[in-house]
Amino acid sequence: MDIQSLKLNLVQKILNTEKPSLLSKIDRIFQREEKNDWWEQLPIEIRDSIMEGIDDIQKGNTFSHDQVIQEAKQKYGF
Repeated sequence: MDIQSLKLNLVQKILNTEKPSLLSKIDRIFQREEKNDWWEQLPIEIRDSIMEGIDDIQKGNTFSHDQVIQEAKQKYGF
C-alpha cells in the first residue's frame, strides 16, 4: 500500500469511528510526534555526522578514554 492509499484509508477509518477514546489516542500520537520530532529539526549535515558516528561505533572504529588521554599527553606534553 502506498502512502497516499494509507492516508486515505486512515482518514476513512477516522471519519467512520464513533469511539472518542480511539480518536483521543490518535490525537495523542500526533501530539507526541510533534513534540519528539527533534531529529527532523537538525540540519542534514548534523544528522549525517551523527549517523556516521553511529556507524563507526558499530564497526568498532573507536578510541578508549585512556587512548585519547595518552595521545593528548604525547601531543601537548601534559
